Amino acid sequence: MGQEHGMAAAVSDLRDIFPGDSEMAREMRGRDWAATPLGDPRNWREGLKIPLRMLLTSRFEMWLGWGPELNFFYNDAYIPTLGIKHPVMLGRPLQEVWSEVYADVADQVARVRNGEATWNKALLLLLERSGFPEETYHSFSYSPLQDADGSVGGLLCIVTEETERVISERHLDTLRRLGLALAGKTDEAAVIQAVQSVLGLDRRDFPFALMQLADGKGAISFHPDSDGLRSLEWDHPADGRVFPLNAKTDWPAGPWAIAPRDAMIVPIPGAPDQPAMGSLILGLNPYRMGDGKIGDFATLLATQIGGALANTATLDRERQRADRVWSHARDLMVVVGTDGIFQSVSPAWTRILGHDVADVIGRHFDDFVLPDDSSSTAQALDEAIHEGDLTGYENRFRTADGGCRWISWHTSMEDGLAYGYGRDITEQKRGLEQLALAEDALRQSQKMEAIGQLTGGVAHDFNNILMAVHSGLELIRKRIESDPQVERLIANGLKATERGAALTQRMLAFARQQELQTEDVDLRQLVLGLMDLLQSSLGPAFDIRTRFPPGLPCVHADTNQLEMALLNLVVNARDAMPEGGTIDICADLRELAAGDVPDLGAGPFVQLTVADRGRGMDHATLARAADPFFTTKGVGKGTGLGLSMVHGFARQLGGALQLESTLGRGTLAHIWLAPDKAQSPALVPADSEAELPVGSRQVVLAVDDDVIILMNTAALLEDLGHEVLEASSGAEALQIMQARPDVSLLVTDQAMPGMTGSQLIQHLRADRPDLPVILATGYGETPVGDGPLVHRLGKPFNQAELQRAIEASTRAAVAG
Repeated sequence: MGQEHGMAAAVSDLRDIFPGDSEMAREMRGRDWAATPLGDPRNWREGLKIPLRMLLTSRFEMWLGWGPELNFFYNDAYIPTLGIKHPVMLGRPLQEVWSEVYADVADQVARVRNGEATWNKALLLLLERSGFPEETYHSFSYSPLQDADGSVGGLLCIVTEETERVISERHLDTLRRLGLALAGKTDEAAVIQAVQSVLGLDRRDFPFALMQLADGKGAISFHPDSDGLRSLEWDHPADGRVFPLNAKTDWPAGPWAIAPRDAMIVPIPGAPDQPAMGSLILGLNPYRMGDGKIGDFATLLATQIGGALANTATLDRERQRADRVWSHARDLMVVVGTDGIFQSVSPAWTRILGHDVADVIGRHFDDFVLPDDSSSTAQALDEAIHEGDLTGYENRFRTADGGCRWISWHTSMEDGLAYGYGRDITEQKRGLEQLALAEDALRQSQKMEAIGQLTGGVAHDFNNILMAVHSGLELIRKRIESDPQVERLIANGLKATERGAALTQRMLAFARQQELQTEDVDLRQLVLGLMDLLQSSLGPAFDIRTRFPPGLPCVHADTNQLEMALLNLVVNARDAMPEGGTIDICADLRELAAGDVPDLGAGPFVQLTVADRGRGMDHATLARAADPFFTTKGVGKGTGLGLSMVHGFARQLGGALQLESTLGRGTLAHIWLAPDKAQSPALVPADSEAELPVGSRQVVLAVDDDVIILMNTAALLEDLGHEVLEASSGAEALQIMQARPDVSLLVTDQAMPGMTGSQLIQHLRADRPDLPVILATGYGETPVGDGPLVHRLGKPFNQAELQRAIEASTRAAVAG
């Protein structure tokens, strides 16, 4: 019994020294330490036991050495670093454990023995933990361990292996530098030089590298000490990744003490579905044997090289194609120096202008440009050289027979020379006196529309001011005692507001533009009637195609305005295709469901479409295309009001403008119009004989975002004997309607932020379809109501007009 108790106590003592159930804790408890110079662990000094407990309970890589020989202790996290030396090296002297690198750290060990701590960041250590020297990197600190008497009894090392990080970052840096070196290389020789500069700089991964191109140019060595590599056999299969090197050959070793034992052959990929463009032979780092990732790294290098070589091959083909284009292009191509001298001109010069090419090269442009265009041409060339490329610059050149031709130029600068591309636009110039006049009329119409919008906005705000003044004067007249002088002043004020209201009505009439003269329009006949004008004006570079199905109904529209809208869309299509192309004009009868087209309800509509195959619009541009003053045509080339005019015209007819576009694929512009005989909702006759309780007191909800107008409207209603609830927004009005189901009349402004009066009415119709509504608005364009239950009241209004509106809306509700 005593012996068993003694054994249990011994085990308990060892668990106190070697705590935990880790692999190394169990290994240390099972080791016969009495047979080592360290002796029985129960007799070890506290200077060793304390850090040993910390080491065994930590998940960080740690080891410690104790005693004169720094006998080696380590934890589980350090086992991978030790490799095949585990667990044999437990308790062995440090110099024996890491004999291969001890010389690299011996000076630091000596400093620690003197009580100094050391630190190393990603130190290169060639460790033999797998049976061969291996390139590794470790960040670690050496800290002295003090004994009870204050002397240094050992050292503690906390270590982090950073081999994978260091080598991965090295690979990424090589790939980055190779990518930068290859960027912009335009020929094969430049690509080879770039690869040589990168692979010859850091040779730790590949002590030597060669490249064999498939075009038979032979092997290219990338290192100054590897000329002998040119004799290397290249008969290994392209898919043979790694092969041994002849040990008798003195291979370049790069920064390492020993030469590579193996090499890798990697194909340089060509373009997709094309054979390899060559091969790379790469000597492998002798200290990274078995590195499974080196093949992926080599493949990435080869891919970058292959991409650069493919680009140069493509550029070579493009140069050849450019030569063919230069020789056979129907348009002018020229190269002009900064002095205005023609360096080169394409054969098209002779075909277009009649001069022999040899007579043009070496001469100044002044010898060929019309005198009237000489100054502007010199200015344009200076702009192209110093400020930016020309786009669509036009001038006139003399022909060999004494005539002249209009040329439209686009330029770009390269190496101090202006490269010009000129298109003969003479025929377009002649066909454009007529389109220009139409465009002038269109621009004038657009300007008038913009002025109308501004005028309408001013008139609306002025109406609100007049409304407050007029209603206030009316109520004051009722509440003050009779005074002739005050009465005259109030009367003059009311007359002034009436004159102001008349002025705003004229402004609103202007803002609505001219009155539409609507009639039944045959779209096919209308387009065919414009074809001569459109086709001759656009010129031979454009082809207009039309399609109209048989039986297409007429539309109810203003013929002149519809022609202007169509012309506007065709001009936009032309501008989207500066090189020319096909413009389609077609129409169809479509049955729309609710929500198919924004702003349109369900029912039959005629869709008139103008389609181009131009540059198209991205999502952001498409979203703003119909906004007033928005344009993508550049300064002075568009007002930005054309599409907004078409939009307003279509909306005024009860239709809509819809744009569909994809960047790079063109644009579809649809004008939706109601077909002939479209029926309007029937109105309740004004002389309905239904009983009308006009004198009864009502609960009225007044809604207006203008506090002054809201207050005066409420005062007018209360003066008429009604109970008035007030709301300053549509959202607040909806809340009041939920709380007060006894509201019998709604008086609302139209133009309110967040929710318009029309939108408020739509929200209320779900629960109160029979609620009479007075829609007060100062805008010239009357919102579309929902039948006789919505009565429009123009701003400014007086109390009598408000009373009549209440009577009319109440009468309609009773009749309904």
